[in-house]
Amino acid sequence: MEQEDYSKIYEYESMGKEYAGEKACISLTSWKARINTVSKTLYSLVKMCPGFHIVLVLSKDEFPLKEKELPDNLMLFVENKLIELFWIKPNLKSFKKVLFTMDKYRDIPVIGADDDCLYTSNYAQELYNKWTNHKDSIILYRNTNDKHLQGPNTLYPPSCFSINKNLMENLNSFRKKNNSDDTFFTTVAKNNHLNFFFLNHNSLPFVFHDEIAPIHPNYKHQSYFKNCYL
Repeated sequence: MEQEDYSKIYEYESMGKEYAGEKACISLTSWKARINTVSKTLYSLVKMCPGFHIVLVLSKDEFPLKEKELPDNLMLFVENKLIELFWIKPNLKSFKKVLFTMDKYRDIPVIGADDDCLYTSNYAQELYNKWTNHKDSIILYRNTNDKHLQGPNTLYPPSCFSINKNLMENLNSFRKKNNSDDTFFTTVAKNNHLNFFFLNHNSLPFVFHDEIAPIHPNYKHQSYFKNCYL
């Protein structure tokens, strides 16, 4: 089916790594308060999740000079074509984490990641393996039947959500009352009668590295995590 033109709703451009037929995308976003540490997250994703196309979504509204405003440690990933840098406008804050990546890459799953995490295992492969047997489902890396999507550990099947005027109007209306992208995507998924499948893990595949919840000191002796602080 020919891709619908949504240029009047949003605009985007990309640089860095080009999609090369990878089985799925890992998509995350960031903002000015974390832009100097997102390279730690990217390092962990590149190291722990080989074989996935990694997309970082940023807003041209927040970074009007685009890559000229980004730190060198982030641009190394772009210039060495380890990730795709995806510029979008307008700025939908956390809601842009996976939505526009899903619209660009409609034929493969998109897996959410968060910019304040260090990923400690190949969670993307676990989610993908389960999806191959449940292709009509959203796959969650959780141990509960509470159907509330969690951005940093959720796989969305191909064409899970379609960007159109109706969705964008609902999103803009929702944002006036609630800033939770997880809640919004859960609501849309339920309204679209999508299935949910849970991996039933007792622990999550990441630790936090930001100033709110610093990385656990027990990990700092491991050489991998030392590299994340370089």
